[in-house]
Amino acid sequence: MVAIAKENDSSKDKNGIKEVELKDKAIYLKVSDETRGLIDKYKVQGTTISDLVRNAVKCFDDFNSISPDIHATIEKYKEENESDISFIERAIKYFGDQKTLDRDLWVRARDEMKMMLIGKTTFNQLIHAAEMPEDSLERPWHKNVAVDIILWYNEAKPLKSLSIEQIIKTIQKIWVVANYFHTIDVVKESEDEFHVLFRHRQSKRYSSYWLGYFTELFTSEEMPFKCQVEGHVFDESLSIIIKVGYKK
Repeated sequence: MVAIAKENDSSKDKNGIKEVELKDKAIYLKVSDETRGLIDKYKVQGTTISDLVRNAVKCFDDFNSISPDIHATIEKYKEENESDISFIERAIKYFGDQKTLDRDLWVRARDEMKMMLIGKTTFNQLIHAAEMPEDSLERPWHKNVAVDIILWYNEAKPLKSLSIEQIIKTIQKIWVVANYFHTIDVVKESEDEFHVLFRHRQSKRYSSYWLGYFTELFTSEEMPFKCQVEGHVFDESLSIIIKVGYKK
């Protein structure tokens, strides 16, 4: 038999004020030998029976709070006579293995083959730019898809709800992941001025393309801020200063 003390109850004093009264009213229940063995296992580690029961009830409540759809998925895919915990452990391991596999494959392709994660629109822009004379990069700048990527990364939050720092940090993250640049350093010079240094292994024309691209982005009507952009292009880097005027 296991005895569990009932915790808090309340009553009123003569003035009608509620006060907490502790009652050591035990709840008795009979447990199986298997359960008794588990209790003894954790009692040795210093866990009280009260803590064991509280944690067990909490765990039971958490598991039963999972949506019916998830419970149905567990029942559908777990093996015969497999426990729920065993299935969950197996599912988490599978998820981790897949994430690691995908990451390793992409990191290897990025580092060893210098491959870029490139969308269809950007690919078509670059092909068009390659076919044009050396000084004709204007048309691809106006086919700018950066806003779509920024919204996607920020879980479709309205552009006007994002701060200039969130927008710049998104570019810093995604444009490196895509391998357009191997590093992007951001320095906040003041509350309304940012210096962004893009490094790549391409050419000065590549720098010129992205200078036009980001100038078009930060000065476009879609941006929630009025910005001024100053840039300098080099053979393997691009330096941009973004000055924020006011929120539109």
